[in-house]
Amino acid sequence: MRLKKSVKRWLIVILFAIIIIIGIFIFKEKNNYETKEEVKEMPEANTEPVYKDYGHEFNLTYGNYLEKYYDRYLKYKEKHPEYSDDLIITYVNIGLDNPFYTNMEDTNMDDGILVLCNKYHTLKSNYVPDLVSLNGYGGGQMAKVAAPHYKEMINAAKTDGIKLFNVSGYRSYSTQKTLYNNYVKRDGTEKADTYSARAGTSEHQTGLASDINTASSKAHFENTKEYKWLIENSYKYGFILRYPESKTFITGYKYEPWHYRYVGVDVATIIHEKDITYEEYYATYILK
Repeated sequence: MRLKKSVKRWLIVILFAIIIIIGIFIFKEKNNYETKEEVKEMPEANTEPVYKDYGHEFNLTYGNYLEKYYDRYLKYKEKHPEYSDDLIITYVNIGLDNPFYTNMEDTNMDDGILVLCNKYHTLKSNYVPDLVSLNGYGGGQMAKVAAPHYKEMINAAKTDGIKLFNVSGYRSYSTQKTLYNNYVKRDGTEKADTYSARAGTSEHQTGLASDINTASSKAHFENTKEYKWLIENSYKYGFILRYPESKTFITGYKYEPWHYRYVGVDVATIIHEKDITYEEYYATYILK
């Protein structure tokens, strides 16, 4: 009897030991798996040169290198040896190695308020955002997600003695098509493309943009106190000057001191501080 009891005790001890060992093994594997997942989810940064078997390399600061564009990077670098590698990567990511309105892609609607709509990214003809009225702020409509921030900005300007109002907010695909075609008839395609968007590529269709106080270069809005206030304050409410001066080769549009686009305060602040276009921001921080 004593022998049997002793054997039972030892069997129980061995069983507990096996259970503990298995538990430790499972715990370690789980931790290893979770660690791998965390590392996998961390944003990659190209802080070292990117090499290829056939001898080329790119020295990068930003983590916006895309393997699928490697051959395009090489061709653009040969064409523009004066550009840094970072600039080569950014410009190709934007699409500048191709003429405007070529190599077009559908706008990624999953980007939310950061959707990119330009001469390389197009909206569907039936896309209509969730809109609200801008009555009392110049009229027209704006995307519901942006309108409260727009109104807040207008009210803040008013307290500073600055009068701002919307002259053109949301525009449908069909409206933009009519506008653009009329401009082409008047000025020709080449000139019209410098100041008017083709249907599907207008930011106004996103409902996130507003032409403030004017939409005419003849008004010289850039010389007004209203413009100065916007440049100094619009980013605090999530808005950016979308088509800045001397950036036509990137945006495809002439200087529009009246056109502002909602991107949220955090993004607007970065763009303001770095003095870059939205294309440059998107190609550097979002695309990958």
